[in-house]
Amino acid sequence: MNYWGNKEATQFALRVSISVIVTWLICLRLNSEATSAAMISIIIILMAGSHGANLIKSFYRAVGTILASAFVLFVSSTALIDAWLFNGFMILWIVTCVGLAAYLQNSVSYVFGMAGMTAAVIGFPLAYSPEIISVFDNVQARCFGILIGIAVSIIVTAVIPYEDDIKRILPIKKATLKFIAKVFSGSTPQKSQQAFSQYLGLISNNKQIPINSLVGSKASLELIKSQRDALFHCVSLAIAAIKIRHMLRAADDTKLEHLIAEIIEEIHGGELDTQLLFDKIKIIVDGKDKIQIEKGIQADIINKHLAVLIENLIWLNSDRIAVESQRFKRQVSRFFTHTDLQDVLRSMLRAALLLSGISFIWIEGQWEHGMNAMLMAGMLCSMNATLPNAKIGNTKVLLAQLIMVAFGFLITFAIAPLLEPKIMFPVMFVYLLITSYQFVVCTSANKSVWRYMLIFWSSYIPLSNIPTLDFGGFLNTAMANVFAVMMILAVYMIIPSRKDTEIVIHSIKRTLKKLKPNSGNSDLSSDLILSAYPVLVRQDHTKVYIDRLISIGECFKLSELDLLTDDNRVLIRQLLSSILENRHNEDKIRQLQRIAETNMQRHNQASDHQAYSAWWQLNIALKRLCVSQSMITEPNEP
Repeated sequence: MNYWGNKEATQFALRVSISVIVTWLICLRLNSEATSAAMISIIIILMAGSHGANLIKSFYRAVGTILASAFVLFVSSTALIDAWLFNGFMILWIVTCVGLAAYLQNSVSYVFGMAGMTAAVIGFPLAYSPEIISVFDNVQARCFGILIGIAVSIIVTAVIPYEDDIKRILPIKKATLKFIAKVFSGSTPQKSQQAFSQYLGLISNNKQIPINSLVGSKASLELIKSQRDALFHCVSLAIAAIKIRHMLRAADDTKLEHLIAEIIEEIHGGELDTQLLFDKIKIIVDGKDKIQIEKGIQADIINKHLAVLIENLIWLNSDRIAVESQRFKRQVSRFFTHTDLQDVLRSMLRAALLLSGISFIWIEGQWEHGMNAMLMAGMLCSMNATLPNAKIGNTKVLLAQLIMVAFGFLITFAIAPLLEPKIMFPVMFVYLLITSYQFVVCTSANKSVWRYMLIFWSSYIPLSNIPTLDFGGFLNTAMANVFAVMMILAVYMIIPSRKDTEIVIHSIKRTLKKLKPNSGNSDLSSDLILSAYPVLVRQDHTKVYIDRLISIGECFKLSELDLLTDDNRVLIRQLLSSILENRHNEDKIRQLQRIAETNMQRHNQASDHQAYSAWWQLNIALKRLCVSQSMITEPNEP
């Protein structure tokens, strides 16, 4: 029973298993021809992971299904007379849907993702068997089957409900506190880097929380807006902790790191007296000589940051959601989104080449089971467009297909013929239960294998005529599906996806062009830079770019405070462009360091601590960048 110890995974497994089996039985009862499509729709919807996301996906997928069905009916009335003409319209529709879904990167993406997938499921079988008289009946049956699956998934999630979406921010707060504790615990750079990557991955996977909560929570609108601010606030606190550690080390006061780690343990234990906790780590500097005065300013800056940090550590350890800071009041959709037109065009080109190539082999080569390959390719392209981080062009998809071929053969030709047909339902219920559970609990790269095993099992298991011994049909379907996946791998090798880092860099460059003095209404560009961190969820990405992003954020902060001259801005644009492109321009780094040091001295004499703090933090970040070229490619500790 310890295997089912993960409550969230167990509930997900039950939702999937019950929804699929119930839909399967309904489709059999109604003699539906869209059982497989209904299965796929159910599982993709339930993978949303929350009540709000489930409702949003269900609505948009229903809209996408109806939209695609209407398009297929419209095209069939004129284009079904020629296979190439009809397939051309289907491919054009799917490619357009892929582009729109990849470009939007929000909930509406599911409309176009489902519209593309539904067109593949409904349209290509019509091209294989162009009976115009039965087109409406076939389209209606498949559309109805998909809608049945959507309806069943909604009902089952009402019976086995998700936790209120407003509470999904609480695990993120706990994870933020845990990460900050590791920042000050003196862990090795490798462990710190691993912790940072895991934390960014958690944020990236939950970036839709505020939008989902608008639909899936019973909380007040004010509290939902607070959750929106809290999500971004957690990211800013994680980066703030890293910057505080950098300041402590720059001020030669590393002993405080262990004291802060102890403070976090005390907060865990229930100590909530902010002043008492602050007094334990407050820096006191005596002396009036020049060096001591500067150390006093630095100590004062660090103390202010520590005081704010302690208040936020207490907030992170609590169940409160509201953020007292009024800092983050823009729509959260502006954050964590880095649309890249080049990557969108690549996705469209891949889908066009893939579907056109398979269509040529299917039609000109008179390949009877080419329809199955078209279905698989169309569905995978449409699905991936709504989940750009899924990256279907990898061997995990092929591995999942091969596993499903073996499993499908075992079920179809070994288990089904020896048992009563009704036994198939409990057998598949157990399969879905285990696979769904493993999908949730798996944290390795094999998670995508479990995902595709969940989605595509219905391609290899007979759903309407149990049992069956059509070995030839099974083998041809398996070959067509595996061929489609291999074609996808080949197309991804020819036209690879843009790396997350490339997309983020392009987004930051666009923001960099807007670097200008603060006119009294700050655009919070320095905060916008924080949105780059959760995108860089892979360990090899975050190793190189964390210090660069901190440097960029500090430069934008100086601009917002109107502390930059025109010459400074020109230099900063040139420098940041070079470090973003991994060109180590040490001369410009040194030049900007001298400017920072000069301004630190000027604001030191003027006792302008805010300006001094901004220039000092930039100077610290630049020093971390000012290393030999060989060190640039080595892991940087966060």
